[in-house]
Amino acid sequence: MTDTNTGRVEGSGLDGLDPSSQPEASPARWRVRRRDLALRNALVKRSAGVPTYSVPEAAALMSVSQEHLYRLIHEGGFPAVPMGLSGSRQGRYVVPAQAVERLLTDTTAAGGCVEVAEWTAAGGSAPAGGVVGCR
Repeated sequence: MTDTNTGRVEGSGLDGLDPSSQPEASPARWRVRRRDLALRNALVKRSAGVPTYSVPEAAALMSVSQEHLYRLIHEGGFPAVPMGLSGSRQGRYVVPAQAVERLLTDTTAAGGCVEVAEWTAAGGSAPAGGVVGCR
């Protein structure tokens, strides 16, 4: 069953995914299971029309590490809503689903790479030049 407020699938939390509770599971395998769970939750949220993703969910949808996405968010290079104390770099962020969808759509429409920091600086739209040379 899906919780319509959070989009989480009942029983799909990270319970039981603690690597210390599974001595046979390597940390790398545990990370893969967490990423798979985040992707599954993101797809459920997407189909239910939930307007936000957690950072791990957004990262899984875009096939980047959550650490990379956190760095982009902290540097102002990707839109997110901080849910922690004002001015704190710690705490929870939520990523607007529209930002993820628009970034992917704009990149596809541009026919090449779009630098996410420039995309964010342009207000979440493809830069004037369209395709930006990516390394």
